[in-house]
This record gives sequence, C-alpha cells and structure tokens, in this order.
Amino acid sequence: MSSLTTMTSLALESSDLPWLDANAIIDQFGQFAPYAVAFIIFIETAFILTSFLPGDSLLFVLGITLAATTDFPIWLAIPLVIASAFAGSQVGFLTGHAVGPVLFERRHTWIFNPTFVAKAHGYFDKYGPRAIILARFVPIVRALVPMLAGISKMDRRTFLVYNLVGAIIWVTGLVGIGYLLGEVPLVADHIDTAILIVIIVTSLPFPLEMLREWLIRRRQR
Repeated sequence: MSSLTTMTSLALESSDLPWLDANAIIDQFGQFAPYAVAFIIFIETAFILTSFLPGDSLLFVLGITLAATTDFPIWLAIPLVIASAFAGSQVGFLTGHAVGPVLFERRHTWIFNPTFVAKAHGYFDKYGPRAIILARFVPIVRALVPMLAGISKMDRRTFLVYNLVGAIIWVTGLVGIGYLLGEVPLVADHIDTAILIVIIVTSLPFPLEMLREWLIRRRQR
C-alpha cells in the first residue's frame, strides 16, 4: 500500500479528528506524519479559506516527534515540508496574479474593491519583499500576503526568491527548535505551554518590523 493511500485511509478513519490540534494530527498519522504535515502546510499557505489550519504548532510538534522516533529522518522531513510551504505560497501568488485584479476591478463590494489593490501596492512599497518572509510567522497573514503580492503584480522572480527564503527559515527554524527541545523532559511534560510560547515568539518579527517602521516615521517628523 502506498504512502498516499495509507495516509488517505487514516484521515477517513478519523473524520472527527480535531484539525486544529497539532498533537492529534501527528498522533493520528504516526510514521506518515511528515507527509500529512506537508499536505496541511501546503493548503494552509495556498488558500485563504484554509489558512485557519495549524502551521507553527504543527511544525514544532513535528520536530519534537522526529526527535523521539527513527521512523522518518529529519534531513528528509525538512526538505519535504519546505517544498510544500514554498509551493503553497506560489499557488497563492499565481492565483492573485491571475484572477485578483479581474475580481477586484469588476466587482465593487466591501471585499472586492479597487482600493484594496491600491492598498496592496502601498503595502509592498512600504515593507518591501521582506514582508513575504515576515508574513511566514503570522497565521492567516502567511496565506494572505502571497495573494496580495500577486494582485499587486510583484515581480515573479523577486517573489520566488523571497518565498523560498521564507519557507526555508520558517520550516527549518520551527522543526529544528522542536527537534532540539524534543528530548528535554520539561518540554515533553508541558508541550501545550511550549507550543504557545513558540507561537508567540515566532509571531514577533512582523509586529516588531511594524514598530520599527513607526519609530522611523516618528523620527522623520
């Protein structure tokens, strides 16, 4: 039986699986957890409607799990998930690039509005391509920013490079932290608290960047 078939059957057997619980997801898929994580990370970063799925916590728990088992080597798991994170954001970018402007120009609602496109342009003029990397660490925003980049017609090569860098930093960082802390008894005994701390800490780069920009503008007045 192939890995994909086994993974699918595991998912179907647990229709009541709490998809917001990283621990439950990892436990359910067992040795196939890296594949399940890769799939979830892909859809979480590719589509706005699925951006509520766990990302940071899933990567952290995957690292902890890999430290405690030899079923799947970390040197294979990390590239697999990086590829999924990269591909997901590329889908979001291409979707925004292809259909975003048409939707926002033809439909004038509170969601589809031409002024939203103008704001997207201003957003990237203000923060630059580094916003693509920073957005990786903020839930929901990491699915929204690639689409905004596509809508604002960011250069494809520029987005591709920053998307790849962001995926590498995000996945390697969180899985690596989980892997290093996986055998620490204090972390194992308080995993929920550890997940919360990791999510808070990894979400800091974006607000800190906004604070830095605010301080710069304040000094220039």
